[in-house]
Amino acid sequence: MENPRTETQNKNREKTSHPGIDPDYFFDRFRLIIAHTPEEKQRAFSLRHAVFHEELHYDIGDKTNKPLEKDSYDNDSILCLLQHKSTGIDAGCLRVVIIDDKNENSEKLLPFEEYCGNSLMGSGFHPDMFPKNTICEVSRLAVHPSFRKREKPPTGIKDEDISKIDSVNEKQQPALIGLCLFLAATAIVGASQRRHVFAMIEPKLNRLLKASGLHFHKAGETIDHCGLRAAHYIDQKKAEENLPEKTNPLYQRIKKDLQQQIKKKRINERLPHDLYHEA
Repeated sequence: MENPRTETQNKNREKTSHPGIDPDYFFDRFRLIIAHTPEEKQRAFSLRHAVFHEELHYDIGDKTNKPLEKDSYDNDSILCLLQHKSTGIDAGCLRVVIIDDKNENSEKLLPFEEYCGNSLMGSGFHPDMFPKNTICEVSRLAVHPSFRKREKPPTGIKDEDISKIDSVNEKQQPALIGLCLFLAATAIVGASQRRHVFAMIEPKLNRLLKASGLHFHKAGETIDHCGLRAAHYIDQKKAEENLPEKTNPLYQRIKKDLQQQIKKKRINERLPHDLYHEA
């Protein structure tokens, strides 16, 4: 029979066996960029084209001969890039769509309302339940094929990768990239003060996000839109407050970095539609 002292020591080892994801590991290798200049935005559109058009053959975005994937909602979005420092390759991207309630397009719907509005009927998390100036949508999240295995989805996450992330293990870098993009989206949403967040998510991905501490709620029926997925909802403030201890240090570093970028850009340039607020 194990003595009480040994049992206590074992429990203490268990508590410290997963000290969290080291933010330095991520920031030594990658940089997050709020895409504001035309060149930065083109880089995001180009990566989206490579993933969504060339690789996955999704029928999304405006029809254009240019190797870009974009649509009218990008004019109402905060775009974010994730660049691999040593190669200069854009490893990932995402956007947060915000409809400015002060301009002439204030009646414009979020993208997912346009193509899956009927699936939201009877939902307890319908966007109409919230003031227009408090809602947003996270979409177009993609990871460059070079930073994930070919059989992995465009987010770079598969199976239980998120819960197994070890920040010193290069093999788990694709899952770390996917997680950091979701954390970046959470930080951007907070800076924009749009706490009620919607996203179209595959069932398996939703389970994996919960493993990382991001608890989305299903807000609509599952439909076939670039694969089977459903509208999901999350309260950004609650998500931020409930992040697990393992993930929170990395999130706080990401949040600080993006807040500094947003503040600097707002001081140096007059940003369109006042999308960014003082964090």
